Amino acid sequence: MAEIQSVCVGEVEMEYARFGSGAKIFVIIPGLSLRSVMVSASSVETAYKIFKEDYTVYLFDRRKNMPAVYSVAEMARDTAAAMKALGLEHADILGTSQGGMIAQHIAIENPELVNRLVLASSSSKAEPLQLSVIGNWAALARAGRSEDLVGDFIDNAFTPSFVQRYRRALLMMYKNLTAEELLRFAITAEACAGIDTYDNLHKIQCPTFVIGAALDHVVTYEASVKIAEKLKSAGAPCEFFTYEENGHAVFDEAKDYKERILDFLRRI
Repeated sequence: MAEIQSVCVGEVEMEYARFGSGAKIFVIIPGLSLRSVMVSASSVETAYKIFKEDYTVYLFDRRKNMPAVYSVAEMARDTAAAMKALGLEHADILGTSQGGMIAQHIAIENPELVNRLVLASSSSKAEPLQLSVIGNWAALARAGRSEDLVGDFIDNAFTPSFVQRYRRALLMMYKNLTAEELLRFAITAEACAGIDTYDNLHKIQCPTFVIGAALDHVVTYEASVKIAEKLKSAGAPCEFFTYEENGHAVFDEAKDYKERILDFLRRI
């Protein structure tokens, strides 16, 4: 069962969940979440159970004592500091959505921490649609309009067929958001507008697997394409895969998502 612990580095306290018993280290940096990912740590453990033999898995949350303005670069520095405090060097890192933005910064600024990198449904520079969709989420959170936020979050992150099947469960998952949860979400959502790693992607030289979703209505499919093309043009060992029928939350929708990532990590 996933152990939820916390690590403190200076004034920064960060929670993480740990599971698996493998010799290698696998770090998951999740995207924007309406609730702390620690609430669903057991579900993440179940979803990534095929990693538990090869890896000891660390799922990181954002810092607890979050400042009023918190950039993606600062999130990356805090996550990197937490990894160093826990002795997690040469890790295989999966970053999804905003987590992928954070992972890019870590790979650029702290290459010694990263063995191999997986970037899913992420961006290196905010596309117009990303600014619109995530900006609206932040505004709804700031206004305390939790029901409107949850509805818009679900409708944009998932494909219509998935929402039709699981809408009730998703609504229950995000029911009764607190004022503190809305504030944390607003702060993290606002940070996405400032992502700007594109011109430094050439510094990422570790093997990288980029996953894009053709129906991504949040950060856009084009954002994933640009990351992969930039990495390849810089001579980095990079593979790119497209999920043609999935949206932004392909990590929750595609049945073979985890197997595909593990296959990449075992091959490269």
